[in-house]
Amino acid sequence: MERGLVMKDKLIHMRDKLNDISRRNRSIRLLKLYNKWSFDLTDLDNLSRLSKEKASTAIVEQITHQTKNDVILLKPTINNELSMSLSRKLTDLYRNIKGIEDETGIHDFYLGFPFLSGTLSDGTFFQAPLFLYPIRLEKSNVNAQKWVIKIDEDGPQINRTLFLAFKKLNNQTFTEDFFDQAAELATKYNDEEWLQFLKNHEMNVSFTPKGISKLKEYRKEEVPEKAGLTMLENAVIGNFPQGGSSLVKDYEELIVRSEESNLSLAGELIEPQDKDFETDGEPSVAEKSNNNNPDILNLLQADGSQEEIIQVARYKKGIVVHGPPGTGKSQVIVNLITDALQQEKKVLVVCQKRAALDVVYQRLDGLGLSNHVALVHDEKNDRKKLYAKVGAVLEQNQVSFENAMNQLSSTSKRLSSQEELLNSIASALYSYQDFGLRLYDLYGLAKPIVETTQIVDLHEVLPSINKDFLVDISEKVYTYAEWYDRFGDEDFPLKERKTFANFNMKEKLEAIELLNDMVDKAKQAVEYLDSLDHEKITPAYTWLIKNKLEKIYPDLEDGTKRTLQGLRLWWWTSVSGKNIIEELLDGEKFKGTSSSEWLKIKKSLIIMHQLGKVTKAMAEEVDKLKKYLQDYKSKQFKNENIRRGYSVN
Repeated sequence: MERGLVMKDKLIHMRDKLNDISRRNRSIRLLKLYNKWSFDLTDLDNLSRLSKEKASTAIVEQITHQTKNDVILLKPTINNELSMSLSRKLTDLYRNIKGIEDETGIHDFYLGFPFLSGTLSDGTFFQAPLFLYPIRLEKSNVNAQKWVIKIDEDGPQINRTLFLAFKKLNNQTFTEDFFDQAAELATKYNDEEWLQFLKNHEMNVSFTPKGISKLKEYRKEEVPEKAGLTMLENAVIGNFPQGGSSLVKDYEELIVRSEESNLSLAGELIEPQDKDFETDGEPSVAEKSNNNNPDILNLLQADGSQEEIIQVARYKKGIVVHGPPGTGKSQVIVNLITDALQQEKKVLVVCQKRAALDVVYQRLDGLGLSNHVALVHDEKNDRKKLYAKVGAVLEQNQVSFENAMNQLSSTSKRLSSQEELLNSIASALYSYQDFGLRLYDLYGLAKPIVETTQIVDLHEVLPSINKDFLVDISEKVYTYAEWYDRFGDEDFPLKERKTFANFNMKEKLEAIELLNDMVDKAKQAVEYLDSLDHEKITPAYTWLIKNKLEKIYPDLEDGTKRTLQGLRLWWWTSVSGKNIIEELLDGEKFKGTSSSEWLKIKKSLIIMHQLGKVTKAMAEEVDKLKKYLQDYKSKQFKNENIRRGYSVN
């Protein structure tokens, strides 16, 4: 008897853990009415304004007194728009409640009456039913269409979810006797007894009798921050969850049975007598031997973590696998089933939702195993299919079965061989080399072969390379290649320069200034040559006639009025500069300084003087290149300059 009481307490505790006591639960916070979840009975009062008694009051009294007859809720008529509107609300509510029951087996449909409101110790405002009366909503079309409420035989109860919230958040204690006494009080429509009962359990509730009234709805900003405990005569039918699973009903049946007899297998699972069942230690020798069997049957693709689950499930007496949607839990279930079938074990798969069982069955059917699997949802309608499958399995040809097993064994061996090969490749890919990187890392860093322009053999330098300065070396090589592409050409004039490594910044700037100056002079010389446009007039020629040009140059400048200027010009053009004039005129006779051609000749003589001057300066600057160029290159530039009379690239 004592063990039965302990078992009952455990079952009650486990059932209560299924309750959701968060503020999302309508059994704790019903702040707004939605058609698919709730229906306020006071909406029916507008249809019976001529009646002395409100429809809501009559309905509540019939339900609280647990009448045996159906309670008529609404008789909609086409010519009454209000009744049709209410009928549509009830239709939305009925469809939603029916869908939940079909999908999960849960029927949490009640009349909630009366309501309690107030603030929990954590500041949460609540508004929820005190008592819950289990009912069913049905639409009858016999004679005339009408909505009726059928009262369930289970009997009313106090809103256990709400009081579990009081227990956790307000640190209040409620025994099972409290819940039993409350269930008895719920069958009497007596607000004074209800208030006294709550007061006896240290809950002082204020109450002002006003008759059944509409539930107050709150917007988010209207929710009171603090409110005293108050009883309200609100009456709402709807979904008031008393547990997030259909298992609640199973626990309630087990609680009743635990008082009468032991629970057999269920009792052993809840309170095992075999202590090894709770052990989470090492597997036995036989279990290890079984676990080392390589022929694990994964008919669906599985990753490492999923294979580990199947390995552990072979010797563990209990295992929990959890993961978010899309992580392959149904795959694991199918592989667990196929592996167990291969070991000639029996497997039972149970689930709250039919849809999840259908997914597992469809996958097994796709693998050709549907003859070995029975999907039982309705023990009557599914029985014929089950017997047919059992008969087909018994009649299966033993020879074809053995051939299939041989083929399976052969395929498994090939797969094992491929797995060993892949594991060896993976080991090589993920092993760190002496240079600090894995082959996996190198593959990630490398470009596709079609994008590779050149492959360099690094075997000789591998012992000197590691990942710590590989990036630094790569950057330097890239920089070197970039500069070499620009300055490494054989025709680059400064390729044979001396090293600048020991030069300070001032010396480098001087080199840049020198080269820029020489380039500017070369460009200027080219401009002079282009303006002369005479093949025989070269910088070298201007050097030869330098003295002659310098003697006459002051008299050639525009605007100059010097004594004896005309005499000197005549003498120079007739005697000392005669051969220069003839070069400019290509041997033609000079007509004198008063002729029109003299202006052009005078301009050419000025340009020749400037050309000689600038190219002579360039020749002098070539000597300064000795500091920056190899000696032989400097001499080469100088000889070239002497030979041509100027140095220009």
